[in-house]
Amino acid sequence: MSQPPNRTATQGRTDAAAPRTAAVAPEGLEKLPVQKSLGWKPDGPLTSQELHGQTITLSECTAVTGATLWQQQGYLSAARNSAGQQLFAFSDAQSAKSAYGRLVADMNTCQATSRGFQEREGVPQDAVVTTTATTADGTAWSRKWTGTGGMSARGLQTNHLYAVQQGDRITLFQFDELEERPSPPHDTTGDTAVLGTLAELGRQN
Repeated sequence: MSQPPNRTATQGRTDAAAPRTAAVAPEGLEKLPVQKSLGWKPDGPLTSQELHGQTITLSECTAVTGATLWQQQGYLSAARNSAGQQLFAFSDAQSAKSAYGRLVADMNTCQATSRGFQEREGVPQDAVVTTTATTADGTAWSRKWTGTGGMSARGLQTNHLYAVQQGDRITLFQFDELEERPSPPHDTTGDTAVLGTLAELGRQN
């Protein structure tokens, strides 16, 4: 639900010691049901970073803590809207489950959090956050709002976040739809299928 994290700050190892994983490889994106209509292309290389207690902020609403490895691949759509696949590896399944639980709890209050940012920035308090799909191991959300800058762009937009927890990993996919960069609108009725594809990519690791 935000622009992909700053690569300058997060560039990590991309050698054999930090292997590619199917959950964040560009070829995995081709399997997502929404790829055909939005036409994403890789934006820079896969980045990989070992974590030692750092918190990785995903948006104004939520962050991931406790992971030992973070991998991400950025994309741009045909309309030059940003997207990103991320994978967080944890020391064990319980740590991943706890992190996923915190993410879900944060997103359940994201509408109020977003409107708080809007109030402070003096923009219309119009944020609406919707849970668009749930599966046994994943959840998808959309946030339609007037962005405040910072983590998110300014202006009218819809942000999408998908999260899947499997064993000791969490796989995420985020993308934006900015009003100033129009593209075919995303149909959230397909979000269950997106979660299913992300889960399948995760099982390939």
